[in-house]
Amino acid sequence: MKNYTIKLKMNRLFTTAALLCALSLGFTSCSKDDDKVEQVEPEYQAKVMVKDGETVDLTKVSKTINTQGTIKRTGNTYSLRNFKQFTIGEDGKATTTAAQTYYFDFKENDGLNASDFIVSFNAKSSNVDLITNNVKGYTLSFIDKAFEDVKSTDQFTSASNNLLGLQSSYAPNVIGWANYTGQPNHQVLAVANRTIIISKEGKPFFKIRMNNVYENETMNREIAPNNYFFYSIDYQEFK
Repeated sequence: MKNYTIKLKMNRLFTTAALLCALSLGFTSCSKDDDKVEQVEPEYQAKVMVKDGETVDLTKVSKTINTQGTIKRTGNTYSLRNFKQFTIGEDGKATTTAAQTYYFDFKENDGLNASDFIVSFNAKSSNVDLITNNVKGYTLSFIDKAFEDVKSTDQFTSASNNLLGLQSSYAPNVIGWANYTGQPNHQVLAVANRTIIISKEGKPFFKIRMNNVYENETMNREIAPNNYFFYSIDYQEFK
């Protein structure tokens, strides 16, 4: 009887120990599960954030020191106005002299410098070449279709040498984004309903509407206006 009682107590001890062990493992497992925090990738943020309906002044928020202009966002479309860049002096500060080439990053909503060249806009007399950097995988094409109606699945025409500039009666074989009127007006006017496409590694990335090269989108005179180059551009990322 005595041996039976001892054996019964031993069995109870083993049962209790096993139960405690199971509970301990369960709690440990739950604790580990609680410690697992879901890793959520942070949403991409452009260098210059523009809220829907908001207009930002690049002279105040640009990561560069020589960029001027405003950006307004309406839905998914961004409107860049009076975009201009200036030369950098020997002291490392921006001058009041306009640069001959402007650089802009549509993904970041901000100006760039030459070392980060992705897309550039020429700002020399009678030269408004738009160029992409194919070394970084950016290519240029276009479609004669209204900006609002262009989709990434459309068929685009590649731009020769990743460049679109001026076309005129003096150069009938040149295809560009703007027309040069020649004498006597010497005006630069955007080709109507010609939408420019920037692709990255062969995939359509942004669509662009070039509007104007004059300050506040208004020529200061009908013959040989001289209030340029202030680029007016609408752009939207393909989703």
